[in-house]
Parts: sequence; structure tokens; C-alpha cells
Amino acid sequence: MINFLRKFRQKLLGEKKLSAYLLYGIGEVVLVVIGILIALQVNNWNNQKKDREKESYYLKSIKTSIALSQNELERVISDAELIFSSADTLFLILAHQKYDLLQGKFLDSLLFSAADYSRISLNDGGIREILNTGALDIIRDERIRVSLASWDEHIHKIRKFEEETEYTSRNYTKFLDTYVDFSLSESDAPSIVIPAKKEELLKNPALRNYLGGIANIHFIMHRRYKEEKMALDSLSALIDQHLKK
Repeated sequence: MINFLRKFRQKLLGEKKLSAYLLYGIGEVVLVVIGILIALQVNNWNNQKKDREKESYYLKSIKTSIALSQNELERVISDAELIFSSADTLFLILAHQKYDLLQGKFLDSLLFSAADYSRISLNDGGIREILNTGALDIIRDERIRVSLASWDEHIHKIRKFEEETEYTSRNYTKFLDTYVDFSLSESDAPSIVIPAKKEELLKNPALRNYLGGIANIHFIMHRRYKEEKMALDSLSALIDQHLKK
């Protein structure tokens, strides 16, 4: 084909048909441009196909991370609720001076359930992968991009509260050490609270202050964990919708 076009051009020049040669030259340019445009379009289609494949890979990986994280969120939601409930119940009993209700293992249970703290261990490998590789722009759905982009901010806020709950728990446990003797659990004693110090413990304002703070922070943590779970549910639903398109 190229040899034919070259001979045809030489023939036109030989016959001194300038106008025809110019038309021929323009035609050659048009053909070259069309060829380039087609090549660019094919390359663009190939790139788009690769992007869609990467997008699908990332979204499916994120879906797996969400499923694993939801199980963990359910655990910490339950933990935070138990800690809040224990601290709040004991706080109210003390505030109303119903000391006779606080006997044996019931007292132990409330005291030490309130001493616990929650810390989530998220399985966010799929989310971390797309954020760390800077491939977020490959996601076409803006709502999904925004949700993923705010992931670190959400987790940072949760971690700050978790650090506070851990700090409070350690101080509260240290406070209780003065009033309990764990060796009593090996005897027939009804409680590990030292009998001679029980009244002092229950009437100590510091105990109520600790319990009030613990109940408050775990109420907030319970709410934040639930909000994060709902946010991940929404993100999962958005991904499902996008993958079906």
C-alpha cells in the first residue's frame, strides 16, 4: 500500500499536476491523523478497561475489609454498652445510697466491669491499600471517594476516645487496688472487696467521680462505634450499587 501511494505521488509530480498532488498530500495527512486518533482511542479504551478492572479489585477488597470490620464493631459496641451499663448502675446505686444492694459477686461484677475499656482492631487492609497507593481517583462514584477519604479522620477520633478510656481505666483500677484483695477469691469470702474497707470505698466521692466519667465516655464510645458501623453499612451498599452498574 505504501509503495502504491509513493508511486502514485511520483506520477502526479511527473505529470506536474500540482492541484491533484496537493489534494493527495492533504489526503495523506488526513489518513495519518485518523490513524493517530484511532490509535489514541484504542489506547484510551485499553486504559479505561484497566482502570475499571483496578476499580473493581479495590472495591471488592474494601467490601471484604468492611465485612471483617463489622464483626469487630459489633464486639466493641457490646463491650462499650456493658461498661457504660455497669458504671452507670453502680453510680446510681451509690448516688441513692442503696448500699445494701451491693453485696458479694454483684458488687465485684459492677466494680470490675466498669474497669474494662474497649479498643477496636479494624481489618481495614482493603481501605488502607487504596489510600496508601494514592489510587482513590480511580473510583468513579464521588460518594464512595468521599467516604474513603474521610476514613483516617474517623479512625483518629475513635482512637483519641479509646486512649482516654484506657487512661481512665488504668487510674480507676489503681484506685481500686487499695480496697480489694484478689486472694479472697480463693476463699469462701463473698467478695474480693476487703470487708473492713467496703464502707469507706462505697462512700468515697472519688469512686462516684470515676464511675460518672467512665459511664460518660463509654456512652460516647458506644454511639461512635454505632455511627461507624452504620457508615460502613452505607459504604458497603454504595459499593454494591456501583459494582452492579
